[in-house]
Amino acid sequence: MPRPSHDDDDIFKDSRMSFGDHIEELRTRLLAAVKGLVFVLMIGLVLDYIGVQAGIPQLGIGRPVMKMIVDPVESQTRDFYAMKVLDDRAKLPTEPTPPEEVERIRKKLADYDGALTALTEGEQLKLRAAPRELPILIPVEPFKSVFGAEPKDKTLTQIPVTIQVYPAHITALTTEGEGLLASKRYLKTLSAQESLIVYFKVSLLSSFVVASPWIFFQIWAFVAAGMYPNERAYVYRYLPFSIGLFLTGILLCQFIVLPGAVKALLAFNNWIDTDPDLRLNEWLSFAIILPLVFGASFQTPLVMFFFNRLGMFSWEDYWAKWRYAVLVLAIFAAVITPTPDAVTMLYLFVPMFGLYMLGVAICRIFPPAEAEYEPEEAEIAV
Repeated sequence: MPRPSHDDDDIFKDSRMSFGDHIEELRTRLLAAVKGLVFVLMIGLVLDYIGVQAGIPQLGIGRPVMKMIVDPVESQTRDFYAMKVLDDRAKLPTEPTPPEEVERIRKKLADYDGALTALTEGEQLKLRAAPRELPILIPVEPFKSVFGAEPKDKTLTQIPVTIQVYPAHITALTTEGEGLLASKRYLKTLSAQESLIVYFKVSLLSSFVVASPWIFFQIWAFVAAGMYPNERAYVYRYLPFSIGLFLTGILLCQFIVLPGAVKALLAFNNWIDTDPDLRLNEWLSFAIILPLVFGASFQTPLVMFFFNRLGMFSWEDYWAKWRYAVLVLAIFAAVITPTPDAVTMLYLFVPMFGLYMLGVAICRIFPPAEAEYEPEEAEIAV
């Protein structure tokens, strides 16, 4: 009986294309992916505009995502200044300084051309408790209803009065009020076009995420045509786990790591006695790259399981080399994080090492099938 030819077993014989046909297919798929991305981007811009006009900040794509990115640094910076106000108010004296003492300190200050360094710490403290005169205008109308009396001058609507106030207390109360009202924005732009560029950058990335199922479908439709059925089966089997780990890393970074990292980094400003001045564009780069780094790093157990399935490493190998893994993961976390500080590096290193140990446990519970490829080897031998 004649052996079947190689062409009879070729599963691609009905779908084989020339190099030019492959290029044309790639162009068609990429064009369809770009059209889907542009469509989602346009819909997102329209929804953002409708959300602003209707007073619904949750409606849209770019603006809600931008708010989600900005919120961690805004809230932590607001808390930083709130704690600083409490510390500053604790330094304010409760008793006013006697007028003659205030006059003596101000004369000394004038002799040194207003240089506060010429005063002792005690004199500076007394000067904070020195009142200053502030002219104000009091409306007459409220007094009519309270006292039931008319002013002698019927044309008088306001009464000029001079009151004494404490400038240090006013400054502290102003800062505290800005925090309570959340009226101050702590992320700044250094050019007129920076906010526009940042908004479109966030809108484009957000639209890519929303359109990613369609984009990845187009890429997969091009790639899958050249894969064997068993190779496609591996992708279908492990892709959901990969997506789940990626999303877990992003969510952990967004809601736990970013607020904690900002809080720890801002604490150094207190340590060296400086005020943070954060820029929107720089924070955006940090807040977008770091979640993606976390999402990619959370693929560690899946990569370990894949190598274990291929027979390259067993769980015993992973367990025996855990000290080397600590060194490699620490170096990787230090290089891949977008900032040079140790705080962000540790936020990435600790979960990655935990995932490494999880990968060891998974490889031990689910060992590779020894006879997975034996039928093919037997068929080749025949």
